[in-house]
Amino acid sequence: AVELEDGTRVGYSGDFQWPLAEVIEVDNLVVDTTYGAPQCIRKYSQEEAEESLLDIVKKSVRHGPVHIKAHRGTLHRAMQVLCELERWPMVVSNRLAKEIYDYRECGYAIGSFSILESLDGAEALKTGRYIRLYGKGERFPVDIPHGVTVVLSAFASDFKYPVLEYSERSLRVALTDHADFAGVLEYVRASGAHYVVTDNTRGGHAVELAVEISNQLGIPAVPSQFSPSREWGI
Repeated sequence: AVELEDGTRVGYSGDFQWPLAEVIEVDNLVVDTTYGAPQCIRKYSQEEAEESLLDIVKKSVRHGPVHIKAHRGTLHRAMQVLCELERWPMVVSNRLAKEIYDYRECGYAIGSFSILESLDGAEALKTGRYIRLYGKGERFPVDIPHGVTVVLSAFASDFKYPVLEYSERSLRVALTDHADFAGVLEYVRASGAHYVVTDNTRGGHAVELAVEISNQLGIPAVPSQFSPSREWGI
């Protein structure tokens, strides 16, 4: 949020979860539209999504390795959830281990793990029952003789269920903590904005969200417009 010379406060939301302990208070708001359509309402909580992941790994790792792939942030959040499974070693690359140390410094409660290139990591792999984690830019196995692969998504494509099962050995779990449509409306209401611009550069629901904000909240809202300009190098 920024305050202009005339006292007007303008804010941009970016991605956000809901509920939030503190919401920016502004007069004019540009809001993210990732889940800006009325049909984008989750039927499950994020706690339920995390419990689903924990349950999948807990059942699968007893019979073989579990390979988990996710983007930065989502993967580290999952590691916090999986710390409950202390019996089964979590194995990461040296590159990912460096990221984990940084996340710990920022308050992430990530427990013990073994580095792939170390003796502990080699011993963990020999047991055949371990949790192998892959971060951004690391190659995910496409053909494994046994075990289960799980892809963690920061986007909820199915709003009814957090788990999408491709097969018994291949699954996808949505660990997004982004506010859904109802949460977006509550965020806009809490900001106190008198005028809203819905971000039309990403998400694809800017027009729908602008209509719903106007109709449901009675706040004037319009989608942003994209204007090519040499000034921006476009």
